[in-house]
Amino acid sequence: MENKQRINVSGYRGIWGDTLTKEVVILYTRAFVSFLKEKNPNPKILIGRDGRESGPEILQIILNELKNLEVEGINGDVLPTPTVLFSVRNHSYSGAIIITASHNPIEYNGLKFVNDKALFTINEEVKTINKYYEEEIEKYNKGETNIEQPNNTEIKISDISFTKEHANKILENINVEAIRAKKFKVAVDMINASACVMDPYLFEQLGVEIFPLNNIPNGKFGHRPEPLRENLVDIEKLVIEKGVDVGFVHDPDADRLVTVTEKGIVVSEENSIALAIENILAKNPGKPIVLNLSTSQRGADVAKKYGSKCFRTKIGEGFVVEGMLNHNAIISGEGNGGVIYPTINTARDSFVGLSLILELMAERNKNISILMEELPQYIIKKDKWSVVGVNLPDIYTKLKTIFKDAKYDEQDGIRFDFPDSSWLHLRPSNTEPIIRLFGEAKEQDRIDKLFEEAKSVII
Repeated sequence: MENKQRINVSGYRGIWGDTLTKEVVILYTRAFVSFLKEKNPNPKILIGRDGRESGPEILQIILNELKNLEVEGINGDVLPTPTVLFSVRNHSYSGAIIITASHNPIEYNGLKFVNDKALFTINEEVKTINKYYEEEIEKYNKGETNIEQPNNTEIKISDISFTKEHANKILENINVEAIRAKKFKVAVDMINASACVMDPYLFEQLGVEIFPLNNIPNGKFGHRPEPLRENLVDIEKLVIEKGVDVGFVHDPDADRLVTVTEKGIVVSEENSIALAIENILAKNPGKPIVLNLSTSQRGADVAKKYGSKCFRTKIGEGFVVEGMLNHNAIISGEGNGGVIYPTINTARDSFVGLSLILELMAERNKNISILMEELPQYIIKKDKWSVVGVNLPDIYTKLKTIFKDAKYDEQDGIRFDFPDSSWLHLRPSNTEPIIRLFGEAKEQDRIDKLFEEAKSVII
């Protein structure tokens, strides 16, 4: 095997049949089993997939390999990523493999690994899995092992209602009566992926009339999977056409949430976590929250309003969850639409996010546009460049000289916080050979000026 790509805290993503192959799937399955057996000689592993067309083939390969290894695999078939993590905890499984490429284009797929704590594998665990993977590659290259599999294992889907268990946990922890009383009409784009197996039941229990879009879980995405405004024209039209109260958009594995106002306007993903924080802290003032370094200042400002402290972490769901647990935070999240409410689930969860937003609308008797307007207002800006020929430590040093009036945080790249609440964050990507620059300010001129000053050093 010549492929040099390895998993990181974001998992493994590749084009099926090219950078993600049968060999990669089998050898990583073996490596993950070896990792789990360090704690449990007889692990039980849940397998779920996000609905992509290549998912059934990859699922079959994993189930076959688990059978070869005499390890019990529970076939959840199409399951949202947050449902998989919830189910590992709920059923005390040893771990899980999620077949997903998140928001990557349709030709991609991937693997994400979940540990026995129902958390994504963190840095040290990833190193251990990669160590076992290297050993498997060495044995394979020496001809000491092979990847031939016997006749296909029967694809028997578990009879456990994982999505209903997950939905019922959400329903236990929100004001269902208030939401039902409003008789909301909601448009929801499920992008023909994993949200399709969860949304109908959840919305029915909430007494919400839904107008679905892309609601068949066949992996034939109705638009580009990255939930950006330019990809979401159809739901904007549907919201206006049906006169609904709010629209929601999931990404393929349903851990990110985008909101559409009753006016048919797709708003920034950053608002999902800010609205959830507003809901929770209004009832729990003073409780800490955790956000990553690139997430909008909106949530931090809401926390300040309620006398709560906001802790910042490195980019990546695992780091946010780790920070959340360390600081006993009541709610956490990421600006990409990821809401983490540990009372229900210790993972980014679009279903939790939309439920908290509906609860906020119902309890305050305000439409979504008004709630958006009441949030702190910032103008966010993003850019990226190739890392080729870039000396990041040198750039960080020069930026410190330019931005002398700012406080800085170097736990993940470098973030500058200015006295007027503007900020910049420069960091290398975890998944691409690029560097990203994020920033916010209350005025367009201010953020444009900060970007120009930063770019004078970067490029």
